[in-house]
Amino acid sequence: MLVAYGPEGQPVVADERALSQLQKWSQQRQLFCPNCRAVLHLRGGPARRTQLHFAHRKGECPWSTEEESERHMRGKAVLAAWLRQQFPAASVTLEERLPEPNRIADVFVSHADGQRLAVEFQCAPLELDEWQRRHQAYQQAAITDLWIIGSNRRDKQEAFQEAILESSGLLIFLDPLLTPARVWLRWPLSAQALQAWQEESTGSARTLDLSTGGWVGRLGYGVTLSTTLAELQISAQGEVNHPLRAAYERRLRLRHQMMFANHVDEDLLAAYLYNTVSADMIERVLRPLLRAYRSDPELLRRYNYGRGTAEQPLQEADRQRVARACAWLRHLARQGFPPERLREVAQEIPFVGPYAAFVRYIEMLVTLAQSHH
Repeated sequence: MLVAYGPEGQPVVADERALSQLQKWSQQRQLFCPNCRAVLHLRGGPARRTQLHFAHRKGECPWSTEEESERHMRGKAVLAAWLRQQFPAASVTLEERLPEPNRIADVFVSHADGQRLAVEFQCAPLELDEWQRRHQAYQQAAITDLWIIGSNRRDKQEAFQEAILESSGLLIFLDPLLTPARVWLRWPLSAQALQAWQEESTGSARTLDLSTGGWVGRLGYGVTLSTTLAELQISAQGEVNHPLRAAYERRLRLRHQMMFANHVDEDLLAAYLYNTVSADMIERVLRPLLRAYRSDPELLRRYNYGRGTAEQPLQEADRQRVARACAWLRHLARQGFPPERLREVAQEIPFVGPYAAFVRYIEMLVTLAQSHH
């Protein structure tokens, strides 16, 4: 365990006191278990290359049902440090004994507004029934419980992991033995989201890469994102996210709107391309192009590379309009927006709904501008 009572009954956290002081208290038998009040001894530390902690003599404490692993002890310490950075105004404690629901939370967060969060770091196998019992006990005590799983169990097909996934929509695996501590986020994708993810992964600007890892389980398709613990963000309600996942889900929502839109909307397009295409490209190139397209979406089809169509011969007005558009694109190229870049940007626009025709419009116009150079 990482928390003991000192000689005056005050809580002592192993990593937060001078090693010499802890060694003195241990030798004087002045460290006590917060639960059974038995004497504790100092164990581990830099010399032994293990997490500094306190230990009973084997079998002393009824609250201690299993020998704690180095991974579990280190995980609690790094999670507490991460949570203190996330919530500097909250009280973050290790191994908090909660009379209701009669549990010892690995890490406990108490906010000034009364919200409470228990973080459990699970490195050992856990039966589904036992997880459900603990989860329900936290809920009945009005405490949000966040379950983080040791990376040693990442490839295990355990029922309680699927239950967490169904409950919160996200699995979090932690390896606290790495420096910096590493995490893997895993969440399910619908078939539609999977297709969109694969299509985005072929573009030059992507929020998630296929190399981050996909998986298929009983709940369907999913994606795994590997990152560091420090990059994760958590709300007071215990909702964990990562900027890449948040950006991807935002783009997915916008893509869905674009797919079922009745017409091309320039603000929706700009929002989708935000952070992947420069503001100058959007304002000076894409918006004017989109306005020209909306004024006459059939112009280029009607123009047909300068040949017209059988049912509608080429008109001089169309020829002049296309010539002016080509001259404008060549002017943009001299200003730092070459046709090659415009083609790349067109590939970033989802080929869905009314936006598919706009993509074709851009590609055909760029081809015409280059052929009339």
